[in-house]
Amino acid sequence: MRTDMKRMGTKGQRAALMGALLAVVLGGTGCGSECVDSFDCRDKGTPPEGQAWACQEEKCVQVPVTTGGEDAGTDAGTGSDAGTDAGTDAGTDAGTDGGTDLCASVPRDAKLGTLQLQTGFTVAESAPLPTEVVAVVSTPGPTYSLFGMRETATGRDFFTLGTWPDVKVGDAALDTVLAPADRAVGVTTFPSYFLAYDGTRLLAGYTKAGQGAPGSVAVLDPVARDGATYVSAPSNYTAAGITNTFFINGSGLDTLADGFGVYALVTSAKPYSAVKVVNFPAQVGASGFSAVADNGIAVFGYALSGTYVNVAHAVSSAKLAEAVSSRTPVVLTSEPEVAVGSDFNAAAAFGGGVAVARGSYGAKGFGVTDVSRFSLTPGLTGSQPVSVGTREPVLTSADACTTVDLLSSLGSDLLVVLKDSNGRRIVRIRQAP
Repeated sequence: MRTDMKRMGTKGQRAALMGALLAVVLGGTGCGSECVDSFDCRDKGTPPEGQAWACQEEKCVQVPVTTGGEDAGTDAGTGSDAGTDAGTDAGTDAGTDGGTDLCASVPRDAKLGTLQLQTGFTVAESAPLPTEVVAVVSTPGPTYSLFGMRETATGRDFFTLGTWPDVKVGDAALDTVLAPADRAVGVTTFPSYFLAYDGTRLLAGYTKAGQGAPGSVAVLDPVARDGATYVSAPSNYTAAGITNTFFINGSGLDTLADGFGVYALVTSAKPYSAVKVVNFPAQVGASGFSAVADNGIAVFGYALSGTYVNVAHAVSSAKLAEAVSSRTPVVLTSEPEVAVGSDFNAAAAFGGGVAVARGSYGAKGFGVTDVSRFSLTPGLTGSQPVSVGTREPVLTSADACTTVDLLSSLGSDLLVVLKDSNGRRIVRIRQAP
């Protein structure tokens, strides 16, 4: 099983998760194995137009790429793995051959690098961000306190990151993401690169190899500092928070084990309570992305079976509230789809909408083609579906010299973590007045 789980932002999550999931299905990859997921097929070169690499029965094969509807996307197996460490090789070191870096002579902006800002958006402050900080979340304004999940020699830990834009990693960890039983030498864990905030508490998670990809989420009050609470959460991949509630994209939570979907962890009182709030189709490849816009509209997704292309749908806050109280999950495919038009590798709230990083293996190497926004408008009544706007490009990529590590939010603005020869930095993007 591939153990190189070093990551470039939220996009490396799929490699960790799929490694764990496929190890169960395949029973290990053995000496004759060619791949665990399509990340391992990167040395096969760029596939022909209309094709993408997939890992099937431990072999790298080419599969057709389709867009729109259920098969929207260009990925053939990695989903969020696009833009991982190979993205660094194809990005900051793009074009190296015999020691010649073709990106060295490419003009770049101090903040955006070689990415191009699109009409309707502006660039605000930026700040350096260490490579070991792999997830970022902010408290509500007007003073934005930042927290990060940081990879350390002993695992993953919660850290303070100061206040925006004075980003500085705290001197000591607030607590660790790993439950006590999983801190022992020899226990292999796969980080889920998300960090969510419910107005009081932080939440992060991880999985392990085994049937159903067992895992846990850690819940921590960074102010009270009374120790993290650990809750079983198999296949947890992403999460998003609203006041006193976390929405966890996985296959179970606490004592619930009802298959892939979205589970709510209600934190208003201890012990925390769990309820499944969104049902995915019966056949899905893996859990997917999650984000909640400023207006309470959530975007949840999953990876398609076979290709692991990511899809997403929008759910109103009223329907989610009803699902929590009635314990009757929303059927995700009955809600409006977010027509991304390709696979995507990250998602985050951006004001009254959601931003996604589009791209996957075979699209600009291991990187993104663009960061785009979709507006989300509530229905006239709580029972009416939300309206999803058309795609608005925010940042576009003309080369692989600047890579997108992760997306997060700062109030109604978007935070984008970029990496190139200018270093790794977190950049604030606003909607133009």
